[in-house]
Amino acid sequence: MKKLLLLILSIGIFSSCSDNDSKNFEIVDLKVSHHRVTCTGVGPRLCLLVQQGDQIGSDNWTKFYDGIEGFDFEPGKIKNIRVRAEEIENPPADASSINYTLDKVVSVEEVDLDTQFDIELKVYGQNYITTEQGYQILGQVNIDCNDLCGDLDLALQNQDFVTGTFKRVSDDELELIDIE
Repeated sequence: MKKLLLLILSIGIFSSCSDNDSKNFEIVDLKVSHHRVTCTGVGPRLCLLVQQGDQIGSDNWTKFYDGIEGFDFEPGKIKNIRVRAEEIENPPADASSINYTLDKVVSVEEVDLDTQFDIELKVYGQNYITTEQGYQILGQVNIDCNDLCGDLDLALQNQDFVTGTFKRVSDDELELIDIE
């Protein structure tokens, strides 16, 4: 009887171990843009812009709210990467149901400093600009607003939607060249 009980327990233990090893995942190719954009998940933050599947190589970019374990974003570089997308059982209500882990950096392309791009600075009244240490996007990216600082202040005070057109000065500084 004891041997039968041990055999049943052993089978149960091996079964549960093999279940853990066979998690649902897929390998996904992503193209990551050279700049991040503002977004709001649980709170305001900066998100990656990505293309996936049929979008890769198009003009369509999607905000990527999740992190990618092992991936380092570098301003000014477009990266084609391969990630492992693994389902998370019972994720918290405000979290993603997928965990992304970098599998491979396929290619890296440097973007010219004069490349222009848009970032939403205020959306539905949510202001992403901080001014404690000069103009910054969420206290993380410095903004050189040149002669547009006054216009930026007015737009942020009087409009519900403000978009800035930028070009990169350095890895942690952007130059504001237009406001919509």
